[in-house]
Amino acid sequence: MASSSILYREANFFSNSIIWIVVICITFCSVYFALPQLFAIESDKSPSTVIVIASSIFLAIGFALPIILFAIKLRIQVRDDGLYVKVTPFQISFKKISLEGLQNCEPYMPQEKEENKLGLWYAISKKSYSLGGKRGIRLEFKDGRSVLLESKRPEKIIQAIKTACNTGR
Repeated sequence: MASSSILYREANFFSNSIIWIVVICITFCSVYFALPQLFAIESDKSPSTVIVIASSIFLAIGFALPIILFAIKLRIQVRDDGLYVKVTPFQISFKKISLEGLQNCEPYMPQEKEENKLGLWYAISKKSYSLGGKRGIRLEFKDGRSVLLESKRPEKIIQAIKTACNTGR
């Protein structure tokens, strides 16, 4: 199989601010509550083994959560033969979205009272590819299916998709 050239690539990081605030609070709480217990091991009033183990686990979780959120990325590539999407570290390889039958490709930003369809619940239910952002693109196909894709620069990705559709024909 011949490799196709990449017309556009983008990587989006986890951007849901509410989850980031919760994770940062957990990290600060783990440091505030767990470290004094661990430093008290050598003192006269040393904590029990259960408290030391629980504090160590809480501290490890507090430091692991931000690292995990930093590792999650939505990678998008527009190639000559289609659109490729991958959520690292959850997907090993890119998922190809064929651009055949593409009817419409437009920027997507939810209106005031409209529910954000780029939210995490839509991404979990496989209705969109998003990490909690508010901007993206909507791809509508002739067979009735639509795909929502989070993008920081929707204009550039739309231009690359139009270029890929023109070269593929």
